[in-house]
Order: sequence, then structure tokens, then C-alpha cells
Amino acid sequence: MRFSAGKFLERGMWMAAAILFVVSTIAPGPAAYGQPGAARITGMAHMAYYVSDLKSARDYYEGFLGFQEAFTLKNANASDHVVFIKINDHQYIELYNEPVKNYGYIHDAGFETDDAKGMRDHLAAMGVTVPEKVTKDATGNLSFEMTEPSGFTIQIVQYLPGSMTGKTKGKFMRATRISDHIDHIGLLIKDKDVTWKFYNEAFGFVKEGDGSKMAIPGSDDRFEVGWERKEPVEARFHVKDHICLSVPDAPKMTAELKTKSQITEFPAAIADIHQLGNGKNVVEIYDLDHNRVETMEPPKPGDQAGL
Repeated sequence: MRFSAGKFLERGMWMAAAILFVVSTIAPGPAAYGQPGAARITGMAHMAYYVSDLKSARDYYEGFLGFQEAFTLKNANASDHVVFIKINDHQYIELYNEPVKNYGYIHDAGFETDDAKGMRDHLAAMGVTVPEKVTKDATGNLSFEMTEPSGFTIQIVQYLPGSMTGKTKGKFMRATRISDHIDHIGLLIKDKDVTWKFYNEAFGFVKEGDGSKMAIPGSDDRFEVGWERKEPVEARFHVKDHICLSVPDAPKMTAELKTKSQITEFPAAIADIHQLGNGKNVVEIYDLDHNRVETMEPPKPGDQAGL
């Protein structure tokens, strides 16, 4: 039998290619979103606002709406930089004492994850620009920021037990606050189809109803997709960029707010009271920077998804 070096090399190359294919298919890599072990978004963490007057903002969220400050980040000169207003152990309103930079006064929206590093790796694999690594932030949590398709900053945060968040667990939650849950965070986006695709592939959010709301699998929290038929003016960002607080009885909450002493400081705060087709009551409240806090009664049995 004659030996053929050419055929031997050819067979060797085919065998090497086959081995490489097998190894590449079984080698561990970042888990795809939704698969066991994959990092996921567990809920809405916060809405962060630039505020033009920190004292007035505190009076509004703490005195008028009844929430409490859990902790504060300081500037180098010991003045207050970021105030964390607590809704519950997982959700906050953050007040940035900085010059306003964006329409709607939005600094960022925050999503909680169970694995910040895994979420960073997942987004990087999608081609999203993210930091090279996840580090602890000033509060002691693992977090990083990225920019979504409409230009908003999204902070991805994983709460840690020893952080400021962890150390205040179970504290700073008055029973008299108007709500104990952010139902959804809404942003005024540029393109519906691009947004739906991105938030589904990046975070696993699922469209509800007409797509104006997106559900977060495994969570009661939701994300609202706001859009306009024409180029929006600044005022529309104040309306569409918002948080929605779940309240058990909106008319009762409204009556109680009207009796508070702070109503003289915020006489135009309660801007609109209406009822949805399913009977849920909604009250729109605005702070002095014209940012909207929507308050809405929770879904009732049989409610159409997306309301």
C-alpha cells in the first residue's frame, strides 16, 4: 500500500476541524437570556432625577408623599449629592443635586439584576457598549451603566448585603407613605420596534397588549414604552418619563394629600384624576420640576394585560 502524505495531511486537517467543532459546541460560555443560570432582570430598581431645588424635592417626596430618605451620598465638600428616597427594600427614587442635563430631568432609570457580571457579559455579547468590568459603586452595590437605543442611561444594579441598601433593609418605610411599590417606569422612546426588540433581547421583557407596557418575567414590575406621533417638545418628556406608584385606593389617597400642610407648597401637584375603562382610578401628581408621578390602583382579576 502506497503512503500518500497529501491524503494524510488532508485527513488530519478534517479531524482537527471536527474536534474544534465539538469543543466549541460544548465549551461553557455566557448563558443565553432565559436559560437556567443566566443573569436576569428581577425588577425596576429606581428612577433618578436631576433636581433644581433639593430642599423642595425633599419636601415633596418626603413631606408631601410620605416617603423617607434612606441614605445620602455626599460631595467632597460634605454637601448632599444624591438622596435616596425609599419606596421599599428594592425600589428607590434618587434625587441628584446637579445641574439639569436632559429633557424630563431624568438622570437614569435603574433595573435590578441577580447577577451584574453575568448581565454585563450578556449585553457585551450582544454588541452593547458596557464597561470592561463590573465594580462596586458609591453605595457598595455592584452596578454599571449602559445607554439604550433612545439615548437614556440605564443603570444595572445588583444589591449586596453589606451595601448602604443592604444595611437599611427593613428600615425607612413609613406605613403612611402613599405607596409601597413602583408598578412601572416609563420612558419616551424614539422607535417602538427598535425598543421592543432591544428590551426583549437584552432584558427578556415581554410586550403586553398594544405594547405600551412590557412585562418582566418573574416580577410584578413592568416597563412602559411611551411614544409620540410627532417630534416631542420638552413638556412631553416630563409626562412620558415617569414612575407609576401602586396605591390601593386612589380617591382616598387624594383626599389625604389635600389635607396635608405641604399642599400650600405644592398647590398644583394634583393635576389630573380619572378612571380607566376597567374601573381603576388614576391620579397624576407633579413635582416642582414638572416631573410626573402617576398613581394607579393595582390590576383587578380579569384586567386586560398592559393596563
